[in-house]
Amino acid sequence: MLDAIVNAFAGTRWPAGLAIYLLVGLVVLRPTGSVGSRFMAALGWPLELTQRLAGATGLPYLFLLPNMLIFGMFTFAPMFINIGFAVSDGQSINFDQRVYSGSDNFQRLTSEIQPDTGGQNLEDDKFEEAVMDTFIFVVFQVPIMILVALITALTLNRDIVGRGFWRSIFFYPVMLSPVVVGFLWTLILKRQGVLSLTLMDLGILDEPIQWLQDPGWTMFWSVFVYTWAHLGFYMLILLAGLQAIPKDLYEAASMDGTSDWRILRKITLPLLMPTILVVTVLSLVKAFQAFEELYAMNVRWQSLVAYIFETSGLRGQPTAFGLGIAATASMLVAGILMLLSLVQMYLSRNKEAPTK
Repeated sequence: MLDAIVNAFAGTRWPAGLAIYLLVGLVVLRPTGSVGSRFMAALGWPLELTQRLAGATGLPYLFLLPNMLIFGMFTFAPMFINIGFAVSDGQSINFDQRVYSGSDNFQRLTSEIQPDTGGQNLEDDKFEEAVMDTFIFVVFQVPIMILVALITALTLNRDIVGRGFWRSIFFYPVMLSPVVVGFLWTLILKRQGVLSLTLMDLGILDEPIQWLQDPGWTMFWSVFVYTWAHLGFYMLILLAGLQAIPKDLYEAASMDGTSDWRILRKITLPLLMPTILVVTVLSLVKAFQAFEELYAMNVRWQSLVAYIFETSGLRGQPTAFGLGIAATASMLVAGILMLLSLVQMYLSRNKEAPTK
């Protein structure tokens, strides 16, 4: 190990550079104390000098600066670039090769008249269909997710045999890749999949069904698989909320002979409402962003994110208006998600406000 390090720096002037570095530290800081403490101070002199210059209050912001730079680079910069795409047309991602179009892309999503030709606009029908399908998915998936996660958390919060094992079993799908989840359920739900063959063997079906493409089943299985894949995450949040409720409240209610149903209605649910609110908003945001599992399963309907993915030209042939239309649609989705976040903040503030 030592020989490898020596050979790596062979032929360089690293000893002189290290000596100059330590000497600068000793001159700038002028440390006192033992030899070891002086050496460590000289070794970390840039950090020590920064702390002296920034002070105790400024140093935390200095440590946050790299994270904020990365956050700005990968969050705020793409957001402003997306706005630029939404108000311009062209197949290129370079703005010097795109033409400013103003609100044309918004009209292509919402108007019945095509702003370029004056003819019938078909893009608004595709966008409206994606919005309606996503709305139906959210309306069914979110309440089912909250209800099942709450029942599961209440069950796993009780003193049952193998409680840790069952908690890990319910949380395990969360650790799987969404694409893996999608392909796994595709093997079960395809026409010659496990489910159809099993039901045929039992005499329930006469012929196999393509569950993910059948209009009567595609939304049901989309909700089922998405709930199965993300149940453990929300169950864990609710479980943490249940464990934060003081135990003496349950002991006092038990001593008074209160029934379990009344305890649930009068103690558990009221004290758990802030956590349920967080789970509700998080599940709403996640449901509006549903894409990976549904895309991997190739379901019959198209979510909003799938519409943006297809329209932008990430799969298939890019079009002159595709990238701008997709950017405009993504801004509308971002507005919905921002509104939901603001609602959560408002309701959470009201819940936490002290009563007079």
